[in-house]
Amino acid sequence: MTRKQVIKKALAITMIFTMIFSIMAVPAAAKSRPKLSKTKVTIKTGKSVTLKVSGTSKNAEWYIKGKKLVNIKTNGTKKHKAVIKAKKKAGTCCVKVKVGKKTLTCRVKVTKPNKEPEFEEKPLSGTSKDRTAEFAARSVDGKETAAEFKKAMTGASLELLKYLAANEEDKSRNILISPDSILTAMAMVENGAAGNTLSQMETAFGGAAIDDFDAYLYTLNKRITSSKSVKYHLSDSIWYKEGELAPKEDFLRKNVDYFGSQIYEAPFSPDTLSDINNWVYNKTRGMIPEIIKKLDPETVMLLINAIAFEGRWAQEYYSTIKEPFTTDDGAAVSANMLKGIEDTFVKIKGAKGFVKPYEGGEIAFLGLETPEGMTVDQFVDSLTAEDFVKGYEQKVDKHGIVRTTMPEFKYDYDASLVKALMSMGITDAFDSGLADFSDIATLKPDETLFISDVIHKTHIELDKEGTKAAAVTAVIVDKASAMPTEPKEEVNLNHPFVYAIIDVESGIPLFIGTVKTLK
Repeated sequence: MTRKQVIKKALAITMIFTMIFSIMAVPAAAKSRPKLSKTKVTIKTGKSVTLKVSGTSKNAEWYIKGKKLVNIKTNGTKKHKAVIKAKKKAGTCCVKVKVGKKTLTCRVKVTKPNKEPEFEEKPLSGTSKDRTAEFAARSVDGKETAAEFKKAMTGASLELLKYLAANEEDKSRNILISPDSILTAMAMVENGAAGNTLSQMETAFGGAAIDDFDAYLYTLNKRITSSKSVKYHLSDSIWYKEGELAPKEDFLRKNVDYFGSQIYEAPFSPDTLSDINNWVYNKTRGMIPEIIKKLDPETVMLLINAIAFEGRWAQEYYSTIKEPFTTDDGAAVSANMLKGIEDTFVKIKGAKGFVKPYEGGEIAFLGLETPEGMTVDQFVDSLTAEDFVKGYEQKVDKHGIVRTTMPEFKYDYDASLVKALMSMGITDAFDSGLADFSDIATLKPDETLFISDVIHKTHIELDKEGTKAAAVTAVIVDKASAMPTEPKEEVNLNHPFVYAIIDVESGIPLFIGTVKTLK
């Protein structure tokens, strides 16, 4: 072998080894890129979380920057795993791990446990007699949410919102309603309706028969109030006037069975007014201090639903940023803005939105940005139940798909729902001459029950930690003596007219003529 051949062979071997080492170096290079399992975590005081370093064989060195709110415990010779335990103090700090020349950071937020805040209930007077124990709840069958019930609930929600938005005198006023509260309270009184009054209510709420509607609401409310992650307290009560009204047992039992209603017999005195408002205060955890200001002499029954919701975000916001918020009239105001990244994107009739879950994932916040060029009222007016249901069902779930911004806010809202419900076709229930609530109580022949008002009040607080909200709906039932129905037409024979004398059975005119002048 010549010298030239030897050199050529040596170069070839060198190239082969170079290629082999290059191939072997690829995973080694990948392993030299350390990665931390989490870059942001939220833990409650006394709890812990495990962080891991992957992608390297080098030793890891852990330390805390800033306030010492946590302890670090590592294991293994290379310390690639660390247990971060929160101390008693809440706050935010950074846990860092140094691997070779690279430093990785995890932001740790320490929060205090969700302790039930101390809340002192207001006592009820002894004049309101609690009759609930006389009507022990019987086992009932619920109905799982079906497409028709979903559409009915959504449709009723939008119809109520549309009416209130369109008829609000102050167009800049924030509106908030709780369809769950409203429809539960209306279902309670619907259990005592009959005839055309019942038909109108069933039609307005999606067409479901009252027994089915009760079963749907029973299942829905039982599911959301059973959550261990958020507080969704739903309470119902029926108050009737002592000596003036004797409710039928079937009516009371049905409301106890499906809605767990408390039953109170009361004199409807100033003490009763105080008791009703104290009951509302207690059931909304003080968020709504009162529902009515007086009891009219004609009022003989109130059916009340109260809801109190408290939910912390599944992923809390770490801070707020002062940024301008443009109001409905075009003015810019400074607001505490919450910025985040969410995993669920929705689009409902051109409006882009996001879903942000509360702890447990059973209840979530849905935010919608109205399409460009449309006001909120215009968008609400254009929205249908089909739009809403279809848009939500077609939501896109993908990690970090949508960047979000929204302000912290807090406000109260109240309204009478009578005209809104009448616009949905429930008219007889509010007419003392037409209302048929004969299944509520046995009345004298000249007496009738009708709904004199439906009062709805809500409260909401949304901030970086979560949301608190409350709602109360009170259906006020009055008693009146039956009066002749007010004439709906008018005929004035004060100008020339035609007349006849007829056979009543056949309608055949026996005499017929005109009157053009009087002598």
